[in-house]
Amino acid sequence: MTRLTGKTTRRRRPLLWLLALALIGTACTAVFTTQLTDTPSAALKAGQELLSKKTVLAIVAHPDDLEWYIGGTLRRLADNGANVQVVVATDGEKGPNRTRSPDLATTRRAEQAAAGTINGYTHITSLALPDRGVAKDPRFLPEIERIYDEVRPDAVFVFDPTYPSLPYLHVDHQGSAREFLKFWHTLGAGKPPVYLFQTRRPDAAVDISGVIDTKVRALAQHVSQNGGSGDNMRGFFAGAGESVGVGSAELFRVLRK
Repeated sequence: MTRLTGKTTRRRRPLLWLLALALIGTACTAVFTTQLTDTPSAALKAGQELLSKKTVLAIVAHPDDLEWYIGGTLRRLADNGANVQVVVATDGEKGPNRTRSPDLATTRRAEQAAAGTINGYTHITSLALPDRGVAKDPRFLPEIERIYDEVRPDAVFVFDPTYPSLPYLHVDHQGSAREFLKFWHTLGAGKPPVYLFQTRRPDAAVDISGVIDTKVRALAQHVSQNGGSGDNMRGFFAGAGESVGVGSAELFRVLRK
């Protein structure tokens, strides 16, 4: 019978710690990184289904959210003849002010209008709610319900409040989505699917390779936020594309019930 001496036990403890850290690291990678939950072909097929929609409603928190996350998809929908309606909850007056504008809210609203024109949507409703206070503002959800009833969309876009891609989080992003989903869950049969973006558990992908230049040009209109260039994000869009075997893509998690 072999007995472990105290010295042998001490030698094995670092190895056990390293194994434990490796397991923790693997678990964290699985939980916190973006991973498709369906096959690439199935994700692209779901993206094609999205592009067949005739009326869509996108709800975001700030000017430039649309261009960062779903600008290519909105451009493709517009090219397909869809009625693209968007709601921007705030004017983003607490965001960066790289142009040192004396009235950042007005500047950002103008930037959003310019970007929307490039991306093919001009139906922009600006709620002008306080930046970083959307979810707690009692005016937000009634306005969203009113707009939804007017538009009657067959697809809705909001941030993913449950599995947001990391590291960037914002109280208005996930908060606005949670508020909308409270309303959406009360709707009966026939309610439209919701396409959740900025998600780390996507199951739908839209190939935006053919409109990537337009997306970058629209993003560049938000000069106050990014200094006038969207080129630094090309790699990000390309990375999403690689996950489904295309040049550039935007990813979504779809809720249907």
